[in-house]
Amino acid sequence: MRRSAFGLLILSLSAAVAPMLAHHSIAAEYDDKKPITLRGTVTKYDWTNPHVYVYLDVREANGKFTNWAVEYNSTLDLKRSGNGWNRDVVAVGDAVTAEGILARDGSKQVSGKSLTLANGKKIAAAPAFIKLAPARTGPAKAAPHWPNGHVRLGVVPGGKGFWADPDPGGLYESAAGNIRMNHEGLLANIGDAGKVAPFQPWAKALYELRQKNNLKDDPMAYCLPPGGPRQFQDRYGVQIVEQPDRQRIFIMSAGGNRNWRLIWLDGRKNPEPEEVTPTYYGYSTAKWDGDTLIAETTAFTERFWFTNGGLPHTENLHLTERITRPDFDTLKYEVTVNDPGAYTRPWAGGWNLSWVPSDVDEYFCDESNHETESLSGKHASATP
Repeated sequence: MRRSAFGLLILSLSAAVAPMLAHHSIAAEYDDKKPITLRGTVTKYDWTNPHVYVYLDVREANGKFTNWAVEYNSTLDLKRSGNGWNRDVVAVGDAVTAEGILARDGSKQVSGKSLTLANGKKIAAAPAFIKLAPARTGPAKAAPHWPNGHVRLGVVPGGKGFWADPDPGGLYESAAGNIRMNHEGLLANIGDAGKVAPFQPWAKALYELRQKNNLKDDPMAYCLPPGGPRQFQDRYGVQIVEQPDRQRIFIMSAGGNRNWRLIWLDGRKNPEPEEVTPTYYGYSTAKWDGDTLIAETTAFTERFWFTNGGLPHTENLHLTERITRPDFDTLKYEVTVNDPGAYTRPWAGGWNLSWVPSDVDEYFCDESNHETESLSGKHASATP
């Protein structure tokens, strides 16, 4: 019953989002083997998260106009690209040229690769993944510590910063060696699926299906939270806020709708899963072992993908996370996955994150999150 209800929720959410999923995999929605060039007049410009859209009236061979939606990266990605994007880069009535790839479903939608403006200037879309941390130079600085001796996982007094750029971008069993994945967790070789983790047969089949479908059913496409280890894989980073006086730590996702997780260090025990409502981030308790924070998390809902790339899990999922800061600019994250419902045995993997010495730019996975009002115009044949 629970899974059926969730399916209805996803259907209702997908019906409400237009023109496409909110925060989706480009590979799932667009076909890179079908390039297209559109020349037309801007009828609407949505400078908004989670994705920017430019709508064009394009004259077809029969002389009639068809309105096309050209999708670009988020406002954060476009601004960070340094290519010249901003909320005023185009205006309604401008004659522009958009290059991109066609939607797989045959609709009048394009994933934009570039936009040539009315003045002839061509600006590229943002890369699929932009590193946020600056390049490191010189010897590594020592990690900062609290007066009580524990390493600081967050900012120093008077400082600012957060963690980003997970490497590798996906989770797989460390004992398997190096398995190539992109920043979304898509395998370079689907034949490596069986090496990723010690799957139960059903879990391996589901993982392979998600991979072959280019992650098109990713719950984060519907703005659901990135629970579990995926919180540390978010492309927009994660911020750690420590409160030793209250014996708790907040883990805050920059790439969600102000999603956050709470880890308790006051000696309490994890609740029995049947005694609480399962959540996206579960219930976390932790202790220090030297400079390593060891967190135990249980009581997860099944309504999310707990890693990039779509590794399955059940409500039996139990995570043991080990988090430390070996130097100022590195956060080491290791996790042991214990889920007898999806895997044949416990297994472990992890990655490093890099320090970004700046304030977090919040990204909202929300179609109505406009930095400015849409610029709208009308054309008799426009059908945005």
